[in-house]
Amino acid sequence: MHKVNVDGLLSSQALFRHISPSQLEQLRQDVVRVEVEKGKVLFRKGEVAEGAYVVVFGLVKLSVFSMEGTDKVLELIRPGQSFGEAMIFLDEPYPFCAEALEHCLLLRIPPHALLRLLDQSPRIARQMMNSLSHHLMGFIRNVERCSVQNATQRVVEYLLQASDQQRSNEVKLDLKKSLLASFLNLAPATLSRVLHQLTDLHLIKVSGSLIQIQSDALKTYRHGSAATAMLN
Repeated sequence: MHKVNVDGLLSSQALFRHISPSQLEQLRQDVVRVEVEKGKVLFRKGEVAEGAYVVVFGLVKLSVFSMEGTDKVLELIRPGQSFGEAMIFLDEPYPFCAEALEHCLLLRIPPHALLRLLDQSPRIARQMMNSLSHHLMGFIRNVERCSVQNATQRVVEYLLQASDQQRSNEVKLDLKKSLLASFLNLAPATLSRVLHQLTDLHLIKVSGSLIQIQSDALKTYRHGSAATAMLN
């Protein structure tokens, strides 16, 4: 197990930014460190919710299985982000599966510890609402992407968002292309077709999991509805 300054980690999270020293000490005693190897499942859909999780390092995939038995990616959770909070309030089992895409270190916050903090501090309650709102907006954007945008628009939007998040025009894909296709609600063949078309237009250059994008040109292309329609 890696040595981790739990106090510093907890107090640095946006969720617990305004926590008092005494509350931090209480929380520290309740928090459970969980280490998960790459490819291992943290929990499955339908399992009893044991708490909310904060990612220290690594990458966690939240997903559900479709009726066809395929893996549908709902969200990717990165370091500093949390998940599973809503299940504590609803007293419901987890509605998705959580799997480590990389070697991960997580902090699990038991329901009683989180609820105690919310009772003690309206400010922390607001931070929790903020966190849940970000999750909600992420799901809304995902629904919009899958139901309104065509295949090319979904891929272009994803690449531009990834570029902004990574602060680089060279985007490293967090997911295998098959999982990325699932996340964008596309068939793998459709994703490959769109990437080839964007490459032919000299808007991107693909090298394995790295995609070099012409950011300004891709932004212009995103807003060019006529050009987008030509590819679909």
